[in-house]
Amino acid sequence: MANQIVELDVRPILRRGEEPFSVIMDTVGKLQEGDSLVLHTTMKPVPLLKVLEGKGYRHECEQLAEDHWKVTFEPMQA
Repeated sequence: MANQIVELDVRPILRRGEEPFSVIMDTVGKLQEGDSLVLHTTMKPVPLLKVLEGKGYRHECEQLAEDHWKVTFEPMQA
């Protein structure tokens, strides 16, 4: 079975002044082995990068606009 890429856009949550960490971690918890997560956020999520690195994900950050970052998390084993 092919690995999936799950996209999550937390920019609306951040723009409401809310914290998206629980939504992100809930999504990460539902990933199947080998799946990747593409996260859309308003800034580079530096603390999150370390958290997911500890869970076995490498990341690639790309700034698409002043308030739009695309961060791709992939399993390190893949």
